[in-house]
Amino acid sequence: MKSFAIVTAAALLVTMALLLKSHAVHAASPAEEASPPTVFVFVKVPENILPIARGEKYEDPLDHSLKQAHFGEVTGGGSQLSAPDKDGRRSVEWVGLDVEISDLQRGLALLKSELKRLGVPRGSTLEYSRDGKKVEEPIW
Repeated sequence: MKSFAIVTAAALLVTMALLLKSHAVHAASPAEEASPPTVFVFVKVPENILPIARGEKYEDPLDHSLKQAHFGEVTGGGSQLSAPDKDGRRSVEWVGLDVEISDLQRGLALLKSELKRLGVPRGSTLEYSRDGKKVEEPIW
């Protein structure tokens, strides 16, 4: 019984140490504190594509390209559904990608070229703010 208590106490100590380590406060390095501001860009793609396929076709490869170039990252995505048809079914009217870029000019150029390479249809747009004004520009 005594060895069981020792093993239980040791397991408890290991568990507590792991919990403390995983919740340790991370002090930001000077490089992290001085990271450049980002610009939010919404990518609107008029395509009937389901969420997993959207991620595989657009979000994942675009995120990889942005991170590799150190221009930003994809932070999310979503789908706009149509109104129900006469049978109550809905379809995807368009999908959106949420992107944060750190260099507006070069980031937009990379977004356009990568999205074309990935096969976005004509009618796809980039929406963002520049100098306090809303901008919507076509990808093609």
